Parts: sequence; structure tokens; C-alpha cells
Amino acid sequence: MAVASVVVGVDSSPESDEALTWALEEGRLRNLPVRVVNVWHPTDDPQEIERLMELQSVVQLRAGLVDEVASSVRAVVEQAQATDVAVTSEVLYGHPVRELIRTADTDSLLVVGSRGRGSLTGSILGSVSQGCAQYANGHVVVVRGRRPDPAAGRVLVGVDGSSTSVQALRFADQEARARGAALQVVHAWTLPYLGFAGRSGSLPQDAIDEFAARAGETLRDSMRRGSIDATRPDVEMWLVEGLPNLSLLQAAGNADLLVVGSRGYGGWKGLLMGSVSAQCVTQAPCPVAVVRGGDDNPTNAP
Repeated sequence: MAVASVVVGVDSSPESDEALTWALEEGRLRNLPVRVVNVWHPTDDPQEIERLMELQSVVQLRAGLVDEVASSVRAVVEQAQATDVAVTSEVLYGHPVRELIRTADTDSLLVVGSRGRGSLTGSILGSVSQGCAQYANGHVVVVRGRRPDPAAGRVLVGVDGSSTSVQALRFADQEARARGAALQVVHAWTLPYLGFAGRSGSLPQDAIDEFAARAGETLRDSMRRGSIDATRPDVEMWLVEGLPNLSLLQAAGNADLLVVGSRGYGGWKGLLMGSVSAQCVTQAPCPVAVVRGGDDNPTNAP
């Protein structure tokens, strides 16, 4: 699925400013417009209540919010030196997760900060980033961690042989090419748990070798299905023995982007986001892209 636009949720917090900066760079790399969305809803914060009481009308409230958001967006655009990117901003009222998902079409890339702040001028992005990653109709990027070293130049993606992970691989390849970065493809595998006999101590070496060989074939097959030329000098294939979530998190240090499928072969099929993607969204040291495959159907959005 080709990305046609970038939608980013903001609330004027430092984390949402980072998300906006990331979205602006993405818009520049892909030559796409960036749509900045602030979703406002009232809270029981005393400062917000006091400020609301000073307003004379809903029109005054909306005008103030629109001006404040536009001013904040301009400041970030100028600081990011992204005046060449087509940017629009708007203020919506409602449930943050619902409104951001409704605004971002299936061909949009939805960008959110890992957390934000609750205030008059914003929704609590930290409480909705996982909701967006879970229920969005298209791909989602949760911007977190420190800025990567420009010299590192690498995009990391996890594959497990599922169709969604192959979609993630294709997305990661697009991101790596746009950045001129290395594409690092990781497949993590583990030996089976043998109950009271232990995890692997009683397995003969030829059985262990067979599991490793199957894992290697899964990695190579994922590359074939993703139409990725493994001989490219900018492509690296990593076969790692270990739990997928821990392997990806350990490998993601200093990466430009970690890409995962919304769910893979593990867990229940009804889940829209698996345990690996959920842990990456909450623990990764870098921005995380959650790629939704064609068979995902987020019909239970809040």
C-alpha cells in the first residue's frame, strides 16, 4: 500500500514537537503533504476549567485554539527548516484516538508522539499512541527515543514469515531507500520448550541444526516475497537466536527507524497488534513504525 499523505497528531508537548519534526522530514523524503491535527477535548484540569470560564463563546475558544496550534506548528516548521514541505493544520473536537484514526485514511501514515500532555490545547497523546497503533486503518509511526546518529543510517525490520511482516519489510525498504540508509532485516528464532525436559538441553545437535536451517529459510523466503535483493550492498540479513521482542529491541539502538508488522504468527489471530509490536512501541529506543497488512481489519476501534 503506497503512502499518499502524512498525518501527525500534536498537542504542543515536547514529544509531539518531535513527532511533528519527524513527520516533516518524512514529508520531505517522500514528497508528501503533512496534515497536522490537534484533537481537543475538555478535561477536569483546574487550569483548563479556569481558562474556559474566562471565554465568552465557543467561537472564541475555537479561534484561540486554531491560532495557538498554527503558531506552534509554524515554530516547529521553522526550527526544522521545513518550509519547503506542504503543511496544513487543523483543530478537531472529540475522542483523540477516534478523531486521529478517522482523519488518517488507509493510505495515510499516522505519526504520533510516544506521550504528550493533557491541557486545554491538546489531547493526551501518550494515552492514545498505543490506541492509534492498535486500531489505525493504515501504518502508524510512534516517535520515541533519542535522535539517531546521522552517520548510523540504518532501518531495522523484523520478519517472521507472516504476510504482515512481509508488508513491513517492503515498507522498511522504502524508508531505507529514501534515507540512503542500510536495510537490516532480522529474523529471531528460538528452540522449542520441552516442558519438564527443559528448553533445549536434551535436543540432539542435528535437531538444533534443523531448527536453525528452517529459520534461515524463513528469512530468505521473506526476502523473496518482499522482492528484496539480498545481494544489494545496503542490505543486511540477521538471523538471531532469541525472543523476537528482545532481539529487535537490542538491535534497534541508534537506528533511524524500527519497523514491525502489526501482528505476526504468534498469539491469537483476532488481535490487531501482537505482543512483539506492542512491546516495541512502548520500549524501543528509536521511532517505531507499525505496519498493517492487507488482512488486518480494525473494526473494534474505540
